[in-house]
Amino acid sequence: MSHSSNFDKQAKQTILKRIDALTPESKARWGQMNVTQMLTHLNDAFRIALGMKEAKDTSNLFTRYIKFPVAAYVLPTWPRGEATAPELAQEATGSKPRDFYTELEFLKKMIDIFDEREEGKLKPHPMFGKLRKKQWVALFVKHLNHHLTQFGV
Repeated sequence: MSHSSNFDKQAKQTILKRIDALTPESKARWGQMNVTQMLTHLNDAFRIALGMKEAKDTSNLFTRYIKFPVAAYVLPTWPRGEATAPELAQEATGSKPRDFYTELEFLKKMIDIFDEREEGKLKPHPMFGKLRKKQWVALFVKHLNHHLTQFGV
């Protein structure tokens, strides 16, 4: 398996340092979630990709071929307040947050588990459908950056 589909080592280290900079008192610069809810939200995104959480593939030609490349590769950052998939929204079918430190450590472990997963063993994205691993990586880097920036780290 080619490791080019995994997180770039330096980018991964930077993301992990930013995650470790979070505290239970970290405050959001925008949005409704508190820091523990945000970690749970990110963990659910990994759960979906890894097949640990069911998600309905609602993708269509527009979301697969227009919205995905714009979200993953064109926009420098994601717009704030964009609607999330119900599987990631705690007021819908998202997971209920556990302890801050449980969610924090779980997120770091999920990044490692994702890196270990082979190409072709990932589940479809609820909005963008079937993705190659490198496409999932591009989305996760954007998603992680979006929420870590939201909490000032």
